[in-house]
Amino acid sequence: MQNGNYMLAYNGIGVELCVENGLVSFIRLFESFYNLEPIKENNLFFDIYSYLSGKMVDFSKYLSFLNFQCITDFQKMVYKALIKIGFGEVISYEGLASLVGGKNYKRAVGKVLGANPFPLVIPCHRVLPKNYSFSNIGGFSAGKNIKKKLLDIENVDLRRE
Repeated sequence: MQNGNYMLAYNGIGVELCVENGLVSFIRLFESFYNLEPIKENNLFFDIYSYLSGKMVDFSKYLSFLNFQCITDFQKMVYKALIKIGFGEVISYEGLASLVGGKNYKRAVGKVLGANPFPLVIPCHRVLPKNYSFSNIGGFSAGKNIKKKLLDIENVDLRRE
């Protein structure tokens, strides 16, 4: 990938990717009121655009394009467990913590998710509180509206009986 900042937007969600030394150093999500098509030379951009259009995309094939240099071993462990949570599936903070060392790590897991530099590729929006509802979906670095939109794209039902 060529160095630079790249943007695309669709379905109310904007995406900025920063590429340094050929690797993605961060992905930023934001609310967008316009559509901006991806550049044609990059499959990652097309896959993000396809995802925002409602298509299931396996982003794990792009892990080698991410710059994990400043990521701790614990963060890597959390992210590795999280990428196994598929499109349309969710897990609780406690459930994810249990996968990486015990349910007592749920706050540490929450901090790791809050610092996730690669949302979408590392799908932290799929982590919800144990007793989630439409009004209680937990935090998200790009805001709860974006998290709800991403979960809606994946047809996750936030209503509880």
